[in-house]
Amino acid sequence: MVNALEPMSSVTEILKLLPAEEMQHMKRVGILVDRFTEKLLLCDLLNECFEGYEFFGKAAFYHDIGKAWIPNRILTKPDRLTEPERLIICNHPVFAHKLFGQIRQGLISGIPEHLYQLAMDSAMYHHEWWNGNGYPYGIRHYEIPLIARITSICDAFDAMTSTRIYRKSHSCEHACQELKKCAGTQFDPELVKVFLSDKT
Repeated sequence: MVNALEPMSSVTEILKLLPAEEMQHMKRVGILVDRFTEKLLLCDLLNECFEGYEFFGKAAFYHDIGKAWIPNRILTKPDRLTEPERLIICNHPVFAHKLFGQIRQGLISGIPEHLYQLAMDSAMYHHEWWNGNGYPYGIRHYEIPLIARITSICDAFDAMTSTRIYRKSHSCEHACQELKKCAGTQFDPELVKVFLSDKT
């Protein structure tokens, strides 16, 4: 069963529901996305005219905000998740969609207008796969917003290289090998190539 959130008026209140580890992960992903975006600009793979690219890092911070709907006992569980628990976790992009709908209606404040669409795209689509086998919507290739394709890579890299409650961190080398292996299936292959360009 997911969290039955009390009525809240701001995103700040909602973020306080998340475990400290989740908040730190979100901050690190935002920083990674910001740096990756700068690299894409230098490689001419991101048109400077692309609206909002300078806000990608700030928007990507919110990518896991949908996890506020998930009980902390699941988010901080040190053991293997049950199938029902895993399905709840997989719904956090859907929970984020609901949240952004409430923001659009003016029921919740806290995300500036210039970040709204980018933050929503990052939160809703960062678990979609390049080949269409991701979740929750099963979209593929360029149907996935650019910020979500970027966030997906940074999210996976940070998840692998950070110590989690259920496992120790992997090496940067291991994470890079995994990203390379999943390029063209889980991740946009061109973006992976650029991400790894100064790490191998």
